[in-house]
Amino acid sequence: MTEEIYHNKFAPLYDFFQHGIENDVKFYLDYFGNFKGKILEIGAGTGRITIPLLKQGLDVTALDIAPKMLEILKEKAKKEDIKVKTIHADMINFRLKNKFEAIIITFRTFQHIYSVNDQLKALKNIKKHLMPNGILIFDAYNPSLKYISKGDWQWHEDKIINLPDIKGKVKIDYRNRYDMAKQMMYHEFRFTYPDGRKEIIPLKMRFFFRFEIEHLLNRTGFKVKNLYGSFNKSPFKNDSTEIICIASRR
Repeated sequence: MTEEIYHNKFAPLYDFFQHGIENDVKFYLDYFGNFKGKILEIGAGTGRITIPLLKQGLDVTALDIAPKMLEILKEKAKKEDIKVKTIHADMINFRLKNKFEAIIITFRTFQHIYSVNDQLKALKNIKKHLMPNGILIFDAYNPSLKYISKGDWQWHEDKIINLPDIKGKVKIDYRNRYDMAKQMMYHEFRFTYPDGRKEIIPLKMRFFFRFEIEHLLNRTGFKVKNLYGSFNKSPFKNDSTEIICIASRR
């Protein structure tokens, strides 16, 4: 995963234009309400989910490929006066001595693994780090033909925000396109600053279909326990926006 959006230059901007998925934080807080085991969060980023879990008293280790994102996470934890364990590693080949009762891959992080070979490697590696009775939770967006058809690579207005140390408003536009043969979504955010300066942040994501995910899990020794179409735990159906899997080891 090499997108600049997750690495040093743009990491300080991340929290200002990426706000997660509706109810995802609440979903994890509720799911782990009485949980006593160790949790590994893969793709922890700047801690949008990590920090609330830590504040709930959970034992969470945060793993991410981007060191600057983890630095921001540690700064947030320090301000909250809580301790956080961080690991700078790739989800495909990380190696830890500990095993975990739960591993969560948050905010569509699994969609940043582009090849089937690497997807299988990552899931096999995750299984090695999961206790026999442990659970794996991860989400991906459910591909929508409606949005795929709108992927015209034309700029569309997204939002206008304030950024620290910038006087005036910063305008964000976006554009995207879909490659159906490769099942890839290509996306760019364009920041226009008050002085007219522009910066573009590229992003790409592999998109998955429901049974494709189940097949990957099955091939790597997992079975799906629950499948949801939103973080409200609604059943997965045609118009679901998310594919949320809770899986256990077979």
